[in-house]
Order: sequence, then C-alpha cells, then structure tokens
Amino acid sequence: MKKAVALAPWVFTVLFLAAMFLPRLVPQGLFGDGLLYASMARNLAEGKGSMWAPWFSSGYWLDFASGAPYFENPPLMIWLQAVFFRVLGDHWWVEKLYSLLLLVLNAWLITRIWETPLRGTRMQGRYGWFPLLLWYFITPVLWGNPNNLMDNNLLTFCLLALLFSMDGLFSGQNVLAKISLAGFFIFLGIMTKGPVALYPAAVPFLFMVIFNRPGDRGRAFTKQAGKGMLQSAWMIVVTLGLFALLLALIPEARHYFENYWERRLGVVLSGTREDAEFTGWARLSIFVILIKEQPGLIALFLLLLFISGKRGANAGSFQRERKISLFFLLTGFAATLPIMLSARQNGIYIIPGMPMFALAAGYYHLPLIHNWLESPGEKTIRFLKTLYTVSLAGIPVLGVYVFFLFGQPGREKELLHDLPYLQQIIPKGEKVAVCEHLMQNQQAHTYLQRFHHLELSRDMTGCRYALTDKSCDTESRGELANSGFVRIDYPGTACFVYVKK
Repeated sequence: MKKAVALAPWVFTVLFLAAMFLPRLVPQGLFGDGLLYASMARNLAEGKGSMWAPWFSSGYWLDFASGAPYFENPPLMIWLQAVFFRVLGDHWWVEKLYSLLLLVLNAWLITRIWETPLRGTRMQGRYGWFPLLLWYFITPVLWGNPNNLMDNNLLTFCLLALLFSMDGLFSGQNVLAKISLAGFFIFLGIMTKGPVALYPAAVPFLFMVIFNRPGDRGRAFTKQAGKGMLQSAWMIVVTLGLFALLLALIPEARHYFENYWERRLGVVLSGTREDAEFTGWARLSIFVILIKEQPGLIALFLLLLFISGKRGANAGSFQRERKISLFFLLTGFAATLPIMLSARQNGIYIIPGMPMFALAAGYYHLPLIHNWLESPGEKTIRFLKTLYTVSLAGIPVLGVYVFFLFGQPGREKELLHDLPYLQQIIPKGEKVAVCEHLMQNQQAHTYLQRFHHLELSRDMTGCRYALTDKSCDTESRGELANSGFVRIDYPGTACFVYVKK
C-alpha cells in the first residue's frame, strides 16, 4: 500500500481537475468568444477567409469592430484550430477537443516548471500535484479553460517560455540558447493574443535579483542584476526581431498588424475606443480584479498558513523555497499589472498569469506539505489510503456522469433547442435579417454562424429570411411586413422566423 499512499494526492488532483473541467466542457454551447474563434477556424479550414484575413461574418455585434475580416486579435490560434477542423471535419466538439488538449498540455507544463527548481533535491518528483490543485482554485481557470479562449493558448506559449528560460537559469547550462528559445515562444504568444505574452521576459532579471549569491552586496549585486537585465533584454530582442522579420517578409502580415493596432490595440491602450471601460486612475482596477478572481486560492493559502502556525511548521530550512515562492509571485505580477495600461480589463485577460500565483502559493507552503508527507503518521497513512480508494472509485462515477452530459445543451439552451429547426428552414450560409436586439447579441451571431454558417444583417432588402426574438418581435412586425416578410410557425422558442413572400 506504499504505492497507494504516494499516489493518493496525484489521483485525487487528477479527479478534482477532471470533475471541475469535463462537466463544463462536454455539453454543447460555449461562451461567445470561444464560438467566435471556432467559427473563424472552421471557416478558414473550409476556405473562407485566409491566414491573414480570418473571416467570421459580414455581420458583427459591435458597430466599431468587424468580423469580415477579423482584426481584433492576432491569428495564430485560429490557424492552429483550423488544422483540427481540416483533419476532423465540422463537428460541434472539435473546439472542445482542442480545449481538452490545451488543458492537458498546460497542466503538464505547470508540473515541469514546478519541478525545475527542485532538481537534485529530496523533493524532486513528489509534489507536482500541489500547484495543479492550487491552480484550479482560481476562478478564471474554472470557467476559462473549457471555453476555447485565446488566453488558454497564450498560456501554453508563456509556460513554454518560462520552462526553457528557467531550465537554463537554474541549471546554468546553455543559458543563451534556452533564453533565445524562450524568446521564440514569447513571439508565438504575441502571435496568439498580443503583448501580454511578454511577461516571461522578466524571468532572467527576477532570477538574478532574487537568487543572488550569498554575500553579494553593492557592486556585486548590481552586476548580477545587470546581467539579468541583459538576459531579459535579449529575450525581448529575439521576440521583436522575429516579429520585425515577419512584417518585413510578409506584406499581408504587415497589413494585418496595422489594422490590429489601429482598430484594437492602439485605441484600447489610449482609451479612445467605444468599449473602453477604464481610464485614468480607474485602470488600477487590475488590483481589484486580481483579488476578486482568486478568492479560492487566497482562502486556501490563509487556511494553510493557519495550519502551519498551529503546527509550528519549521520553514527555516526552506529558505530557498521561500525565495522561489517570491520569484513566482513577482512573475505573476509581471504578467498581470501591465494590463493596467489597457482601458479594457477583465478576468479573462489575467488567465496567462494565474499559474504563477498557484506556483508561488505552492512553494510558500511546501514546508508544510513536505513535513506532512515525508514521514506520515498512522492517521495520515489511513487518510491517504482512503483518499486513494475514494478517488479511484470516483473516476468511473465521473466518467458515467460525463458520458450522459456529452452533447446535452449547456449554455443558451433555448437557442440550441431552436437550431435543428432553423437548420431545416433556413439554408446553410444564408444572410438573415434580424431585429436590432439580435444584431447586438454576441451569442446569436456566434451560435448561428458556428452551427449553421448564418450571417446576421440589418439590411432586409437582400435577405430571404428574417429572425426576431421575444424582446423585439412586436415592434419589428410592421417593418417586416412592409418589406414583404411573413411569419411562419415552427416549434422554436428563442427566435421567430419570417420568410419573404
């Protein structure tokens, strides 16, 4: 049963992550942004749009933005997901599978990053489950991972950059090559979701400042910090060099990023875009968001801190681990605080930095976990055996539950209920006139495009079909009748369907 005692935390953590992730993943339906990206990837796989001009629809829910073509975010994730659609076909679960693979890859990278500073120590290979468990106590992680967000893909490249840079710095081997490779992954991150990807470049500087040699003071410390700053600068040079090369060699890429700057990034940073939410001192709201989106992790951290105090856990021999905790904490701030430059702030945008706070909390409480599990007492052994048995039993139970959830309506159930009927009435790929309420409804645009290629429009003259909903049907009837539309009966509940006579 020694194996059961050793594996119990791992099996429980896998079950916990699966229980939090899969029931949110397998039902039909997604957050609108996830369906937007999936629609463009599917369209690209089918030949609509191009690599440097992704196509969503000629209709869009924001008048100051556009989906034809789409310039709101860099296109790398759309390209990658388009490969999945090209290979697997147009099925509702393709983007779900993509999200599952990203979760597995990101979880594995988090454990590799956790293990990097522990190489050669008695704790190597034993507690990789701990940061994963803490990571899944963060709110945006819970709802963000299953929803096909670009931020999850950005996290992958940021973690790869962190892993290679930390591997070089902690091992002291091939440092220049590894931080150069990290710069390449930062470039891929920028190609996925923009400048937030730059935060791993802070790693060499933070490493040199926090892990300075004992006794370093004055000029010696300054020399170490300067070395770290140069290494960080080199990562940025590699990143920007690759980006400049891309723009120089591919005119379409230059056109794309000019539009990205003019329509999204530049105006969001300046606060002049219509959807700007934070200006002036209000941009400091990122601090509120950080606290608001991590109540679970903060509560667990404080609980473990209380337990450590009660048990008198000795952290004196774990000073290096406390430094590592500080290193990850500052890296997390490097990932999130620059968002205050933006006039748009949201829990979604902090997803790429959230593992850093889980890693920081994990290393801070590593003395408690290690002292508990290094030489477990009889009660602890019984607890771990029970945890192992219950967790193993929970896996098939979860599997059955997920099996019955698969394909069931999750979000926007009324709209999903109507879709099969709409697919029978309205030919695939039609341009459909809609009332103003539906025209401003992101979910209506994304669901109808993703699952039936429909494009929504205000222009009734060029459309054979029209849709209204409960909120605007009555006021739209006269205009629709004057344009030659008649309402038809069908078993739907979310939308009313009109056909031009």
